[in-house]
Amino acid sequence: MSDSEWEKIEFQEFINQFGKEITLRGAPKILYSKKDKEHESFSSLIAAFLMAGFVLIYSAISLFIIEIFFSPILFGIIVSLGIIAAVFLIIYYVKSSVTIKPIECWIEIFKGVNQNGRQFYCFSYYPVYSGKVHPNKAINIILKLYQEHVLKSKVDITQIEKYVAIDNENSNDVNELGYFFQYGEGKPFNAEDIDRKAWRFFKIEKELNENYLAIANWDHQYEWRDDLELDFDKLHRYAPWIIQTWNEDSLKPLTEEYKKTLNWELRTIESFPKLEPWKGNIHEQQYNDYTAFKDIQIVNQAIEKVMGSDAEIKKYKDIKKNLQEFNALFRDMSYNYMKKL
Repeated sequence: MSDSEWEKIEFQEFINQFGKEITLRGAPKILYSKKDKEHESFSSLIAAFLMAGFVLIYSAISLFIIEIFFSPILFGIIVSLGIIAAVFLIIYYVKSSVTIKPIECWIEIFKGVNQNGRQFYCFSYYPVYSGKVHPNKAINIILKLYQEHVLKSKVDITQIEKYVAIDNENSNDVNELGYFFQYGEGKPFNAEDIDRKAWRFFKIEKELNENYLAIANWDHQYEWRDDLELDFDKLHRYAPWIIQTWNEDSLKPLTEEYKKTLNWELRTIESFPKLEPWKGNIHEQQYNDYTAFKDIQIVNQAIEKVMGSDAEIKKYKDIKKNLQEFNALFRDMSYNYMKKL
């Protein structure tokens, strides 16, 4: 939207004129699931139970034949090693069970056209998550290598736009128009074939009666709480759902300097308002997201380059011997990108 009439304004400039309450009030409340986790190492948990079982069985057999043969030193060594191994495996499992959750929210403010005594604004909110987990375990590992080497951060950044119109004469007269975001309703939480181009606008009335936004899938698209309640399997399988709200500490202005540290240009976010509410019916306006699948495309290209176009990968063992090549590929990609800056 190169011909857009939106202009980014400084956060502090807006706050000085209208106060911070309007941005805090507009920050979307989000429902997230405690079942949104990193892939857990169930093999470690199973191995821990097997090791514990071995220790118990060995102890029982040793006590049973104690009058025939019993070596306190051998018994102590085997039991100690078994317990240490079981504890180590359980610790490894616990460390692998990491919940993904929202950690903060950034904001950019854009000023649009002044029309009929009202100034249009767009509050672009960026809820930030502690990570993101691709349902395919092998692709998830490669995606994390890309994030580590190229993006320099494993946080997942999403985007929710809120459009408002403020009266020129009375700044307390704020007409909240609605929200625009990637709408992920209708698919299972761990479906791989997500549609990142599925942006949709909703009138502000949609959020009435505590109809919060809810995480729709692993990629942290959104759907409404009312939609979630119609999806019985998702609602109950991923319970409990936690409400995330934002305050002055967790809602922060996103600066151009900070964008550079995040390698913003490489991310799947177009950080400008997508709609122009002064140009007719906002519901009929469309937005084509040309950067939507940038990270997945890069990962797929890396897989094709390292393993071939016919490679089918699902688990860690499928890519284990190729990890060094993926690391080298993404390091070179990061180096080439930095040279262009």
